[in-house]
Amino acid sequence: MGGMAEHCCFLRTNTAEGCVTHLPDLCPPEEGFLCPPEEGLLCPPEEGWRVLLLKSGHGGAADALLAALGELAESGGHPAHTFWDAPGRERRCALRLPAQKVCILEAEAPYSLEAKLPGAGEELLSLDACRDNALLRAQISELRSLHGAWQRELLRAGRFMRAARAMKKDMAFVTGETLDIPKIERCASRLAARRFPPPNGHVGRESRRFLTAVTGQGLLLRRSGLEASYSEYVVLEDDAGVAAPLLWNLLRSYALGNGLDVVSCPCLLSPHGEPEHLLVPALGLCCVTANRRHPIDFDGAQHMQAARFYRKEALQEHRCRLRFCRRTMRELLAEAYQAQAAADNLRTQIDAIYAGALLPGAAREAAASLWRSLVK
Repeated sequence: MGGMAEHCCFLRTNTAEGCVTHLPDLCPPEEGFLCPPEEGLLCPPEEGWRVLLLKSGHGGAADALLAALGELAESGGHPAHTFWDAPGRERRCALRLPAQKVCILEAEAPYSLEAKLPGAGEELLSLDACRDNALLRAQISELRSLHGAWQRELLRAGRFMRAARAMKKDMAFVTGETLDIPKIERCASRLAARRFPPPNGHVGRESRRFLTAVTGQGLLLRRSGLEASYSEYVVLEDDAGVAAPLLWNLLRSYALGNGLDVVSCPCLLSPHGEPEHLLVPALGLCCVTANRRHPIDFDGAQHMQAARFYRKEALQEHRCRLRFCRRTMRELLAEAYQAQAAADNLRTQIDAIYAGALLPGAAREAAASLWRSLVK
């Protein structure tokens, strides 16, 4: 990814399990604990990377600083990788500067990150000096009220998503008995043989991201970022959502075994589960799951129907139950999107108050000062 190319994935979003981030653990794991799969890909500590935790509050100060810093890097011919916030705010939440081996992460709630080894493992970067805090103190009652309401709406959206997950699990229970597992395995093997190079003696690395994010308008897919970064697409139409994770998980194993790095993108209803989408950046290959609730299409995409993996006669026996589950899921997710819209509106009001206290040009000056320290 060169220059200021927009990253096509989200590092964090609201899910059925609350606000989940796939930002990596910032320190090497303690003895006896497994390293998370994405560790080392964003800011590998063993390679001497610096991690800056940006404590910025609300109001867009962090976004302004990261944008200005990215522009400075680009103007100097240095690559800068941008990662985006969710839900629905279209703001930067991380900037990776590979030439400087620096990763700057916004570390505020609801996706808080704390330094484990301040000054050694991570450095704290505060933007307190960029605001007139006296103006904020004068509006503390309103801020407390808005903040409490914002948190409640986020939780309400999460409850609706958990209810939708229960419906999806019921569908999985019913349709799982009708799956033709050997057929899925053969399909994964054929896809890997056609699209992957032979094993090279290395094992690839995996990172986890979100390809979609929950917003007030529904699921957000950063389509422009995908089209800019990937050239080949495989779209699996799977209304039940049971065959797709099995197929992509098998394909993921083939890719890793053949030495390819992958990006696994789980479903927002099961944010720590098997991949709902799979990306293979080195091959420009994007494998996505589509359904009637969330149709996806790309020019020149290879389309596959998951119906081939289910025994049709067995599914017919449960068609009423499956129809009920699909309809209920659709209604529950619509409620989740409404709650998320309310949360986004409240967050916008909080941001507006903080933005009003932001000193003119302060974030850009902070970015310029930081950039000078990075290129010494």
